[in-house]
Order: sequence, then C-alpha cells, then structure tokens
Amino acid sequence: MVRASDKLIEQLKHEIFSGLLKPGDQLEEADLANRFGVSRTPIREAIRSLVECGLLETRPRKGAIVRVLSAKELNDLFEVAAELEGMACRLASELLTQSGKKAIKAGLELCRSAADAEDIPAYANANLTFHAAIHEASGNAWLVDQLDQIQARINVYRLMPYEAVGRLEKSLEEHQEISEAVLAKDGIRANTLMRDHMMLQGSRLPGLLKALG
Repeated sequence: MVRASDKLIEQLKHEIFSGLLKPGDQLEEADLANRFGVSRTPIREAIRSLVECGLLETRPRKGAIVRVLSAKELNDLFEVAAELEGMACRLASELLTQSGKKAIKAGLELCRSAADAEDIPAYANANLTFHAAIHEASGNAWLVDQLDQIQARINVYRLMPYEAVGRLEKSLEEHQEISEAVLAKDGIRANTLMRDHMMLQGSRLPGLLKALG
C-alpha cells in the first residue's frame, strides 16, 4: 500500500523538477494539507524526506523552502554533469540502436514544438526527455543512475536560463547539433557538443541566483 507521504513526495518532486516550485519558494504545511486533503503528519514526513535528499531546506521563521544551491555548488554539479552527459553521448554514438535513434529524434521534436510555441515549461520537460533518450541509448545503467542523481539536484535550475531572450532557440540549435553528431556516430564531436551545452547552461546560473538572494 502506497503511503500518503510517498504520493506527496512524488508530486512535490514533479512540481520542483517542472519549475512549478522554484528555488526559494516556501512550502506552508497548512496550505499543503488543505491542497492535498491530508493531515499534517504525511506533509511533515514528505518535507523531511525532501530535506534529506537535498531538494528542500528549512530556515528559521520560514519553515521549508525549495533549496537554493550556491553558485559554487551549481558550478561543481554542472561540471560533473557535463562530463557524464558527454560520456553518455559518446557511448550512445557507439551503441546506437533503432529504438535509441527513434527516441532521440522524438525528444528533439518535442523540443522543437515547445520552442516554436515559446512554451518554457513544455520546453523544460522536452529537454529532460531529449537528454533521457541519450542516457538510455548509452546502454550504461550505472551512468544513467549517476545522471539521475545529479539531475535530481539541478533540474530545478535548468529552466531558469530559458527566460533569457533567444535562449530557447539557441538551446534547440545545440540539441540539433548534438543529435546530428550522435546519429552520425561521431562520438568525439557529440561528447564535445554536449559538454559545451551543459557548461553554457551552468555558466548563466550564478547571475540568475543573485535575484533569489
């Protein structure tokens, strides 16, 4: 039987990863209890779990908030993510299957549709789908697991640069180039393009974080 707190954890994770809850947003126990129709006990259990996994933090007189990582923490995470994402591209290029190719193309099309509609939340989700397709195509379960753990920390920040004028179009262009390199089985170029893509995304965040205090 699924506990109420487990359902809350998954729902709150979804809202954080999709950007509905942003870094610095406060979570009120009473509001959550009313919204989900549960007592405060599962709310507190869910908050405790999300604090332990690093998605939330508690502050005096503010209670639980969506955790705001420091610029150093984000830079470190994006450096590691860039290397692992690049590795995933290289492996995907070497091991590409028809199903992997189809999934990567589908993810790219989702990105294109969202960019054409200038729909930032939809693009954020499509971006994750595109990257996940490459991860799976790498055929390395340990690598996928490590990327999943890192992305649990950085996904909440990934859509922030999309607010910049022209960034959706630039991101789509980068995805197109990465996709072409992977599908052409040019692992070295795919690796380099993905690393640059991730580091550019990460480099924009320190300035944006200043607005969050």
